[in-house]
Amino acid sequence: MKLRIILPVVLLNLVYSFGQLTPPGLGSNSNMNLWFALGLDQQLDSAGKFSSMTYVGIAAQSNVDNANVFERFGILVLNEEVKFKFRPTWSVSLAASYRHQNEYEKSPPYLAAEDKFKQEFRLYSRITKSWKKKWIPSIAFRQEYRKFYNPEFRDWKVSSAFRSRLKFQSEIALTRNKRLSVIAGCEFLFSTEFEEKTQKWEHFEYGETRLSAVLTYKSPNGKWMYGIGYMNDLLHVDAGKKSVNYLTVSLILNNIL
Repeated sequence: MKLRIILPVVLLNLVYSFGQLTPPGLGSNSNMNLWFALGLDQQLDSAGKFSSMTYVGIAAQSNVDNANVFERFGILVLNEEVKFKFRPTWSVSLAASYRHQNEYEKSPPYLAAEDKFKQEFRLYSRITKSWKKKWIPSIAFRQEYRKFYNPEFRDWKVSSAFRSRLKFQSEIALTRNKRLSVIAGCEFLFSTEFEEKTQKWEHFEYGETRLSAVLTYKSPNGKWMYGIGYMNDLLHVDAGKKSVNYLTVSLILNNIL
């Protein structure tokens, strides 16, 4: 059954207030993906050093033979991140995430015969160095621990993973009032996985590069930001390199509570 999505929804993977807008990677079994997200960026203290980003995201995707992004359901993401800005241009974050992702094969009928979806619980931390001039690329290092389960909460064939991510990101204002901007990012991902079959950790190695560009518009009162963009995920898979495309739409609400 083809997926039909009519939602004014959701995306995010932020670094700071009104931050980066990039979708999660969905692997190599699709050509095109469509990612929506709705986020709440909330200041937690009067000094503005602590903030929280809560978001929900959902993705639809094509199969490997076409570019129909409404072909099937991809992933549901629930994410909570708390950030501490300990210097004007330095911050650290801690976060937890739950992800429900359908599993597909490369040939019809596509949906996996067994373990039709996997569940992921993720913990991660991030340290970010930014600059007063936002066009100068910020640098963020993120470390993740990921735990995977099948629909019955038994260990997935890859049961655990550690992943390191290094990201560079710039924000370029397109108007004098800085409400219309382009956020461009380049991220490198390295990981190691624990295979249940062999009971061994794989070699820690480079796995993918994500290039993104998002056009954003901030409201005059600063209470919301809308974004639309594109990401290319260049995967290093067994058969060589695989390029996967993502279209993104997002809405971030800022300090509405």
